[in-house]
Amino acid sequence: MTRVWRWSLRGLVLIALLVAGLFLAAWFALQASLPTLDGKAQLRGLQGPVAVQRDALGVPTVWGTDRLDVARATGFLHAQDRYFQMDLLRRSAAGELAGLFGTAALDYDRDMRREQLRAVAQQSFDAQPAAIRALITAYADGVNTGLAALGSRPFEYWVLRQQPAPWAEADSLLVILAMFNDLTDRKAQRELSDAYLRHVLGDAGAGFVAPAGGPWDAPIDGSVMPAPDVPAQWPAAPQGSVDAAAAVPAAAPVLGSNNWAVAGAATTHGGAIVADDMHLGLRLPNIWYRMRLVVENALDVTGVTLPGVPAVVAGSNGKVAWGFTNSYGDWSDIVLLSDSEIRTERTTIAVAGADTETLEFETSDYGPVRRDPLLGAYAVQWLAREPGGLNLNMVLLEQAATLDEAAAVANTAGIPPQNIMIADANGYIGWTIAGRIPVKQGFDPQQPARRVAQTGWTGWLPAVAYPRALKPDNHRLWTANTRVVGGDALDKIGDGGYALGARGQQIRDGLRAREAMDESDMLDIVLDDRALFLARWHALMQQHSDDKRLQTDALAASAGSTAYGLVKSFRAAVADAVHARLVAPVLVAHPDAPLVRSWQFEHSLWAIVEQQAAHLLPAGFTRWDTFFAETAANVLADTPEDQTWGEVNAVDIAHPIADFLPPLLARHLRAPASPQAGDRDMPRVAGPSFGASERFAVSPGREELGFFTMPGGQSGHPLSPYFLAGHDDWLAGKPAPFMPGAAKHTLTLTP
Repeated sequence: MTRVWRWSLRGLVLIALLVAGLFLAAWFALQASLPTLDGKAQLRGLQGPVAVQRDALGVPTVWGTDRLDVARATGFLHAQDRYFQMDLLRRSAAGELAGLFGTAALDYDRDMRREQLRAVAQQSFDAQPAAIRALITAYADGVNTGLAALGSRPFEYWVLRQQPAPWAEADSLLVILAMFNDLTDRKAQRELSDAYLRHVLGDAGAGFVAPAGGPWDAPIDGSVMPAPDVPAQWPAAPQGSVDAAAAVPAAAPVLGSNNWAVAGAATTHGGAIVADDMHLGLRLPNIWYRMRLVVENALDVTGVTLPGVPAVVAGSNGKVAWGFTNSYGDWSDIVLLSDSEIRTERTTIAVAGADTETLEFETSDYGPVRRDPLLGAYAVQWLAREPGGLNLNMVLLEQAATLDEAAAVANTAGIPPQNIMIADANGYIGWTIAGRIPVKQGFDPQQPARRVAQTGWTGWLPAVAYPRALKPDNHRLWTANTRVVGGDALDKIGDGGYALGARGQQIRDGLRAREAMDESDMLDIVLDDRALFLARWHALMQQHSDDKRLQTDALAASAGSTAYGLVKSFRAAVADAVHARLVAPVLVAHPDAPLVRSWQFEHSLWAIVEQQAAHLLPAGFTRWDTFFAETAANVLADTPEDQTWGEVNAVDIAHPIADFLPPLLARHLRAPASPQAGDRDMPRVAGPSFGASERFAVSPGREELGFFTMPGGQSGHPLSPYFLAGHDDWLAGKPAPFMPGAAKHTLTLTP
C-alpha cells in the first residue's frame, strides 16, 4: 500500500507540474504577444527614423519626415495592438470567417462570398492613383513587419489554434467594404419590405405604415413633411391574424451617430467647433484606434483611425476638423432579372477543422441573384460593388486647409456615404455628403424595376452638384441619421430609411438655446439623456395608471430612473399591437413576407393614438382606453418593482474571443457590467452593447481645448495596461483631452 501511495503521490506531482508548465507556457506566450513599447525596432522600407511616443492611455504620436514612413509605422502599430480585429474586418467582408471559426461561420461566409468583395477590393486597389497605392503598400509592409515583430502570434490565434495570414494591399479596401456592409442596406431590405406593403395595401397604405417623415424631422434646411393622415378605411383584420408583433420586430438601433458644428461667430473663443459621436455595435477592443500622425513641416493630424486603413477617419489637422454620421441615403436598388441575365459561378470556402467547401451560386452584372415569391429573380445594385464607388480618397482630408477644400475631397471619397460635418480654422462650418452619389435615371428608386435602355445608374454625381450647406447664416449645423435636407437635394440623396428625428431635434434645440458656446457645451449636449420623445407617452401611460413608479416630472433615461423603462416598454407594446393590426392583411396574404419596421412609424402611430381610430384598434379590443389600460397594467406587472433603467441598460461589452473561453477566463475579456444612462432616441445614445464608439469635440487650431473619450482602450490584449484605459471616462461622460498626453514610452523605428 505504501508503494502504491508513493506512486500515486508521484503521479499527482507529475500532473501538477505538467499543469503548471502548461500554464507558464501559456502565460509566456501571452506576454510575448504584447507589443513593443520602448527601445528600437527595425522597419523595412523606412527612409529615416520614426519616433513612436505613447501617452498614459497608450495613444501613440508618430513622428517622421516622410508620409510613407508614417504610413509604415501606422501599419506596424495597428498590427501590434489590433491584428485580430483587422483580420476579422477583412474576413467579414470577404466571407472568410470560417477559416478561423469553422462551420459556425459557414452560413455567413456563403452569403458574403456571393458578393465577391475580395475581387472588388483588388479592382479598387488597382484603380487607385499611384500616390495612394504607394501609401497602402507602405502600410501593408508595416502591418506584416509589426506582426512578425511580436514575440508570439496574437493570443486570439492561440485560442482558435490558427495562424494569422499575412496582410495584403487590397485588404485595406476590404476593411472599408466591411463598413459598407454595416452602414448601407446591402440587401435592399427596406425596398423589398415596401414592395410587399404596396402589393397588398397600395401606395397610400404602404406610405402610412412606413411614412417618409413627419413632425419629428429636424432638417438643417427647415423643409417640412406633414404628419401622415390616418386613412378613413383599412382592410379588416383577418380572423386568426398572425402574431405580426413577433414577425415584424421593432426597428434595430440605428447604426449612425450624432454630429454638429458651431461657427466661430457663435463660440466664446471665436473658433469653429465640430462635435461627433459615432454610434456602432460595441466590443473590445473598440473599433477605433486613436493616433496623432506628424510629418515634419507637412502634416499634423489627430483623431481616430480604423485598424486596417492608413488614414485618420475623423479628427483635426489643425486647419480643418471633421466628423461623420451615417447618411441613410438610398444606396441600393432592386433590379428585376430575366433568365438571360443570370449566370452560375463557383468559389471555394476554407473551413477550419473541416473540408474545404465548394459553393455554386447564381449571379448577374448587378450582383448575386436572389429569388422571392413576389418579385421572382432579382439582384441588388449596391453602391459598394459599383466601379468607382470604393476608394481611399478619404486620406486626402488630412491635407485640406479650408472648409471648401475639405468638402471637395469628401465628395470624391469612396466610403459608405456619410454626413460630414466640417469646421475650419477661419471659423467657418459646413455640411455635405462624404461618399459617391450615383445618378439614377428612368426608374423609381423606391420600387423594384427592370433595367432597360437609358435607365439605371448612369454615373456619379459631380462634386459641384452635391448637396451642401456651407457657412450657414445661423452658425449652427446638425445631423443625427434623420433627413437632413428636402427638395432637389433629397432627391439626389434618396431615402434609405432615415432615423426618427427625435435626436436631431434635441441637438438642434440645444444649439439654438445657447448664444455663445464652448467645448463644455458640446459635452452637455451629447450627454443629454432627457426623454423628450417619450414625454407624451409618459403622459398617456399616467392617464391609465396611477402606479407610483411613473410619478416624475421630467422623464429621463438616467441610470437611477424607474419610470423610463416602464414608459419605453409601454410605448413599444402599443407600437407592436398597432403595427400588427396594420400589417396583418399583408402577412395573411404573404406569411413569409420579409417586412421590416420603419423608424418613421412613430408618426403614423401617434396619429392613430391621438385620433383613437376605431377601425385600427388592435385585435381583441373594442375601446382604446381599455387597450391602453391593459397594456400599461401588463408592463407594470412584468417589471420588477425596484428595477432601474441603469440595470436594464448595463454595459455588456466583450472581446469576440470571450465566447470561446471558459467563464473564469472570459471575464478578463469583458468590460465591467456597469449601469449606464442613455438610450436611442436622445443625444446620449447608449445600449448594453451599442452606443457611442467615441465622443469628441474639437476646434481646429485649438485642439488643446477639445475632449475625447471612447469605450475600451487602445489595446486588444487583456494583459496590456491599455486594454481598458480611458473606459471609465467614457462611461462617466467625463471629458479627457483630445490631444495625446506626455510621452510615457518611446519606440524608435529605424530602417
